[in-house]
Amino acid sequence: MKHPFSTAAIPSFLAATAVVISSSVFAPANAASMSFTINDFTGADTQVKFTLDDAIAGSGKVQFKVDYLSTGKNTIADIRGVFFNIFDDTLLSGLQVVGTDVTSKQFGPAGKVDSVGSSSNNLNGGGGSFDAGVEIGQEGIGKGKGDIQSTIFTLSHSSKALTLAQFSQQDFGVRLMSVGSATKREDSSKLKGQAPYYTPPPPPPKQVPEPTTVVALGIFAVGALKVAKKKPLVSASITVA
Repeated sequence: MKHPFSTAAIPSFLAATAVVISSSVFAPANAASMSFTINDFTGADTQVKFTLDDAIAGSGKVQFKVDYLSTGKNTIADIRGVFFNIFDDTLLSGLQVVGTDVTSKQFGPAGKVDSVGSSSNNLNGGGGSFDAGVEIGQEGIGKGKGDIQSTIFTLSHSSKALTLAQFSQQDFGVRLMSVGSATKREDSSKLKGQAPYYTPPPPPPKQVPEPTTVVALGIFAVGALKVAKKKPLVSASITVA
């Protein structure tokens, strides 16, 4: 197929191209992460660290990194369940989770999720209920997906972009099993805490291009105009096969 393309459009086309190039070169990304720890409310003395990031996994997705922190004599534990609330409850029906260690999930009803995967994987006894729960691995440290001290999963939505703002000051919980040391792991623990207030980072400052880049773009535009002026605008055309 052939497409007529008038040379009269060359100056504006090349100038627009130059603008696009300069904009893409000088526009830095704007993303953030937040970290916080939660502590046990019942069971063994334990602590877990959350790190949430809304850029690592791609735009509109939030990566959860959950790490067990060695506390006193409890140097190891198996992460079994991760629970959390989300600011906008209407998003629950469209949530999706992907992670190597994820074995089950429960999104909603809002404020009523108290277990995930199995009835024993819960935060009963003072933890309350949550909007969502994600089961990690399998019960029993001798199984293929057991004994997990650190896990990563990505949360997304089928039609909405997620940001860290959805988790600002929201409650989080974790169910730990097989808590103890290398020689004795007979305890369990349930943890609960709150994420900090999230303040979106300010827009990145506009960067002034280097002088050499400005000169190059200027030469590019002037050269394009000279080429266009040499062509008769009334009858000239370019045919692209």
